[in-house]
Amino acid sequence: RDVVDVNPFDRTVTLSKRKFTYDTVFHPSVNQKELYSNLAPPLLDSFLAGYNATVLAYGQTGSGKTYTMGSEAHSGNLGSFQSGKFRESDGLIPRFLSDLFNSLNKEREEAEKAILHSSDCAPGGVSSLVDFKISASFLEVYGDDIYDLLEEERTSLKIREGSNKDTIVVGLKEQVVSSADEAMGVLNKGTMHRTTGETLMNFTSSRSHAVFTVNLHKMTRNKEGE
Repeated sequence: RDVVDVNPFDRTVTLSKRKFTYDTVFHPSVNQKELYSNLAPPLLDSFLAGYNATVLAYGQTGSGKTYTMGSEAHSGNLGSFQSGKFRESDGLIPRFLSDLFNSLNKEREEAEKAILHSSDCAPGGVSSLVDFKISASFLEVYGDDIYDLLEEERTSLKIREGSNKDTIVVGLKEQVVSSADEAMGVLNKGTMHRTTGETLMNFTSSRSHAVFTVNLHKMTRNKEGE
């Protein structure tokens, strides 16, 4: 007997006699590809346009947060993400990274083709090439401490407010990546350093909160490189 009733059509979740309504509800049988296709494209478009995009997984131990996000170790599958060769179990992060790099590479190739076909770069014509740099960081919040999962030494890091009122983790490493596979390598490395422990519901539960961040810097230049 199901304790929780999920209705994707009217976007409700019913627990006992209490009904909750959400923007979107997915049935427990939804697969990873379908979930990604319904959730991620608007976030990717916003991210490419220069806005922050965040996916937050929240729930009790064993509810499927790590599986849904795709943040478990992927050492056996590295080398296939850039080409979009996913396993059925691959979650949101590897699919997002693959689409991110494919979109950026396509944009850069189209700009290069356009400028080659522009005879004199007349006003209104295409005169800019597109370059981009992507970096990734991975931190762990364990109790009251913050640790850099890309560093071997576990040193508690400090938080401060930046000049633009943004939040900065002092000393957090950002690793430049040039492909989805390299970005997944960063995620895999950090995952191996996460604090885990046994619970009554999960033998290898992550005993902390983790934040995997991807930063994108896009630059334009003319064909002379300026």
